Amino acid sequence: MGKKKKSLKQRYADHKVAKQLRKSRGENVSMLKRLAVLFNHYILFAFAFICVYFILLYLLVRVERNVPGATIHNMGEAVWYSLATFTTVGYGDFYPITPMGRLIASVFLVLGIGLLGFFVGFMVEFIARVRPAIILSLNAGKPWYIFTDRSPHAMIFAENLKKVRPDAMIIYAETKDDDKSSKFISVSWTVKELIDRRGSLYDAHIMCMKENEMENFLDAVELSDIDAPIICLADFTPAHHPININFFSLTDCTARIFWQQYPIINKHETILLIGFGNAGSVMLDRALELNVLYEDQSIHYHIFGESSEYIRNRKQLSQIAGINEAIDNRDCIFFHNDLWNSDENLLANADRIVLCADSEEENIMILHTIQKFFSIRGELYIYNSNVRSVATPFGQTRDVLTPAFVLHNCLSDMALCRHELFRYMYGGDIPMWEDLNSLVKDMNYVATDHVSIKVRMLLGEEAPKKPFDEIPPEMLRKAAARYDSISGEEKESLRRVEHQRNLRFYLLHNFRYGEELNDELRINPLIRSFDELDEKGKVLSDTAWILISELASHKEAKRR
Repeated sequence: MGKKKKSLKQRYADHKVAKQLRKSRGENVSMLKRLAVLFNHYILFAFAFICVYFILLYLLVRVERNVPGATIHNMGEAVWYSLATFTTVGYGDFYPITPMGRLIASVFLVLGIGLLGFFVGFMVEFIARVRPAIILSLNAGKPWYIFTDRSPHAMIFAENLKKVRPDAMIIYAETKDDDKSSKFISVSWTVKELIDRRGSLYDAHIMCMKENEMENFLDAVELSDIDAPIICLADFTPAHHPININFFSLTDCTARIFWQQYPIINKHETILLIGFGNAGSVMLDRALELNVLYEDQSIHYHIFGESSEYIRNRKQLSQIAGINEAIDNRDCIFFHNDLWNSDENLLANADRIVLCADSEEENIMILHTIQKFFSIRGELYIYNSNVRSVATPFGQTRDVLTPAFVLHNCLSDMALCRHELFRYMYGGDIPMWEDLNSLVKDMNYVATDHVSIKVRMLLGEEAPKKPFDEIPPEMLRKAAARYDSISGEEKESLRRVEHQRNLRFYLLHNFRYGEELNDELRINPLIRSFDELDEKGKVLSDTAWILISELASHKEAKRR
């Protein structure tokens, strides 16, 4: 029989043990050792120079002192002459007159230039090494954000972070300090050496934000034995990973922001997604998961682009929406094989057109074609572009790489709160938050994101078009009060909507009905129609509505 393949979770555990063994063997070179190597190098050089220096002085005195007319007779005069020569002052009160003395003087002249360069280099490197160490030591009590690279993504996030946390120390590990900026610090030390120098993990954050997402993933795993929170920029999240690693995706954050800032308003809308790459796929997924407002809604999504892989991966898509056919009172998805500009009437009558190709150039070209040849009545949105006035831009890196969406502290807090409410109300053997796989955690994140849409469902046009974590607590309290005041029949309708929203997430990720809950096997007893649920299963939908008042309390507590 072949050797059993280890799970990713077990490989992480093995990796952590191996790292601890290497650390115990002393394979990690500490920052103090590196500084010791630096100083030993310069001390050895200085010792060799001093030996040569005094030998030359002795020889100079020997060849000069007994010669008639000589000005150098002893070591004191020789030292004075050498210092005047080294410093390029050259008073002329002492000088050699013999051929051998002049040869030695020539050596002093060359050594003087070398010595000057040596001291300049030593001071530059010394300051480069010591200055960051001094700054970091003086600011050890402040929050540290340690980046694995000074990439464009890292610098954009650092700028946005400084606006929210002006006292934060932005540190780029293993990078060269080029700009000497007082706002950011670049050091040659590794992340682990920086953590060791700080001496505390309190309010220390490790940011894996290189441009290569696979490198970010590998860096995060490598650093996972440090108990500090690690933020990793990657479009993929493994099912099991160390609990201190938090993954975030630019495309996923973009989709979350879009459907919260530009929410669905009517029961019936026609939406065109043009350009169906990675960004388009995530946009449709989040649309199906978040845009659930009415029991009898009928939103039509028209998809233009290569969609065969998207359909193959989502085996139960037809249970969420009608596929390529219009069905009354049900959302529908139309996957078009023809080009986006084939149907002039569809373009003209769409309520919104979203240009979401992964390439900015492609989106701009499509926008130019629409402007030049077609008349449209709906809203026009363009992904990852600075184009304004003609279309509404979204997904710009500077708008996405913010503390709210990268660190998602509020999102994580509320997702955990939602899960704990669920465990309390459902009972049974529901796993703790830290034991959930990434997919089920994401389900809780989506449920939390839907709070902004729930506020709109309760308050209508009065609700702000903002992500859930930007809604003021006063507005949340108002929505919670509105929910408490509605009739039992209205609450029953909202329960149905919430169950349908929950069901969509599971079906999109190929969960199936099963008598026993098992997230690893993707079976769940709640995957059935609302009418088939027992009373306890129906009441579970209330957790999402209770979350509105919980979020208000969370925000009010942070204000104090």
